[in-house]
Amino acid sequence: MHFHDRAAISSVVPDNILFIEWNSQIEYFTYSADLKIHSWDGIAKDSSIKTITLNKGTHILDIDCMNISQQSMDHRKKSSETFAIGTSDGKCYIMHKTGRTERVIDAHKGAVMNAKWNHDGTSLLTSGEDGQLKIWSRSGMLRSTHTQRDSPIYSAVWSPFSTGVLYSSGKTITIQYFAANSKTLQWKAHESVVLVVAWSPISNLIASGSEDCHFKIWDPMGQLLFKSAPRLYPITSIAWSPDGAFCAFTTFSSVCVSSAYGSDILEGSMDGDGISSVCWSPEGSQLVVGNSTGRIQISHLVKGGLTWASYNVTKIAPNTLQLRDHFNETVELLEFRDDVILWSFKYGYLLLVNQTHCLIHKENGWNSPITVELRDKCPQFIKQTEKYFLIMDCGIVYVFSYDGALQGTPRISNQRLTTLTADHVTAAREVIATRNSSDGKSIHCCHYRTGKPVYGDKPLVHSGQVTKLELDPGSPTGDQLLAFTDAVRDLYLLSLSSGLNRVRSSLKIAGGVTSFAWNCDCSMLVMIREEELCVVPYPPAVPNDPALLDKFTIRQNIREYGKHVSIESFVGHQVTLQRGDGLTFPVYLSPYPSKLQQFVSNGQWDSAQRLCSSIKMEILWVCLAAMAVHYKQLDAAQVAFAALRETDKILYIDAIK
Repeated sequence: MHFHDRAAISSVVPDNILFIEWNSQIEYFTYSADLKIHSWDGIAKDSSIKTITLNKGTHILDIDCMNISQQSMDHRKKSSETFAIGTSDGKCYIMHKTGRTERVIDAHKGAVMNAKWNHDGTSLLTSGEDGQLKIWSRSGMLRSTHTQRDSPIYSAVWSPFSTGVLYSSGKTITIQYFAANSKTLQWKAHESVVLVVAWSPISNLIASGSEDCHFKIWDPMGQLLFKSAPRLYPITSIAWSPDGAFCAFTTFSSVCVSSAYGSDILEGSMDGDGISSVCWSPEGSQLVVGNSTGRIQISHLVKGGLTWASYNVTKIAPNTLQLRDHFNETVELLEFRDDVILWSFKYGYLLLVNQTHCLIHKENGWNSPITVELRDKCPQFIKQTEKYFLIMDCGIVYVFSYDGALQGTPRISNQRLTTLTADHVTAAREVIATRNSSDGKSIHCCHYRTGKPVYGDKPLVHSGQVTKLELDPGSPTGDQLLAFTDAVRDLYLLSLSSGLNRVRSSLKIAGGVTSFAWNCDCSMLVMIREEELCVVPYPPAVPNDPALLDKFTIRQNIREYGKHVSIESFVGHQVTLQRGDGLTFPVYLSPYPSKLQQFVSNGQWDSAQRLCSSIKMEILWVCLAAMAVHYKQLDAAQVAFAALRETDKILYIDAIK
């Protein structure tokens, strides 16, 4: 992982840049001390300038943009973008991007230190030098005053789903929820004044920066997860990436990018000191920084590579990829006119997305891609299945075949999908499953073309917030499995059996899971927990007999790869792990469980029994017994239980016969 300076422009603003907001894929805004809004396109060319009208001697202290991803689908027009501006005279301005003032609020006695829109743009949070924290309506009406501190509140943000607020005052950080009887959480975070805080709605992690020159990452319970080495200067700004995987923070002279748990820090510099603001692009591949000399710099975050079968793809520049075939020992360079901002490599198809198009590269024809034009030109993520792929473009899911034909645009329960990430959407066979963007607890399943509900009209409701969900591509359509993790890192398995409005309950199969993935070729599940790689060779049997988990789970220690390792892919018997710095490592598992499952799925029970007899691994007999019971093959089950010396089960099968 490294920085690649994509564009830079100097001395474009007569005074220092105060804030930067990026509210669409091709446009971002800078706000300077001359009280002007500068609108730029994605390559740092000034497109328009609007003047903000404020009282003489007033200074801007905070600006927040209600961007496209915070608006409903009926108001996605770029012309409807609205800003909230906090100023030194205690007023909060609600302004249109054209410079028109819509409302002026007398918010605080003293300076307004923060002004933040909530996730759907219906409420505005302000904090002031007077130590008060207030919430306003979209039209500027006061709804509530939530706290009164003796010292100024320098930084305040909304919690995920806007159920509470996080703010800093002095050396402490406080989390206050709005629900009745909820407890307020407060802890000492730094040895000096906390200047900035940020809360990622995706990873649910909190970042803070202080005058003590330290940058820290916390969990929502106030437990310290990472503390940086002291920097030369205090931390001035913090921004989480849209997918919650990285956090950028700046000091007076440098910009740094840390992985979510601080396992790797990438540091860069900028010509001219006085870095004042940092902001991510909507898809999380670019970083724009401004400083006091009027300089803007856009950097492309070049991450690791992608692996599929014998192929490895590495991004060596924002618009250049290297494709290596280890089997044939060949290397190809793929160069493009525009920067590649999204990419995915599965099922023999390499998908590359720039701001306006999606390129579909097929095996044995890498240099002859199929081009698909994007309608809204604001891509957010890609999801691949065996027969089709999804692109989230400005809040709409588009389904394409690998020939480039549009298969449908399913509308999923009228949700505002713009706030979802790739972890919240999954697809397999003919089903798309999404997490509800309003409460984070409900899961909706629909047909990939029509968007009509499948498996009943009622959503699947979990007790906690769902952080990631994945459908099993190896299970049959009528009996699909859904795996998901929640906010406390518990992994659940849910059987989506056919039947309208059928009551379904999820089964917890593991705790402390940091990453998981399904096998692309067969029904196998791999997870990372407690520095171990755990493989469940046949999950469809688990809902019927949870005791099987302890008997046939394969475990392998991966402590040598370091902490905060995630699973990039699981193909065949190879698991590709990715470290926080972007480096990938292949881990090879035994090929026999997947081969056994292949025999069973083809109805070759005699071949499956011969494989177990020749290999003489007890875990294979356990897998065969579980599969035979699941498919109601009593003869094969009896043979497997005999090899395991399970006399009671053999007698039970005899009684059934």
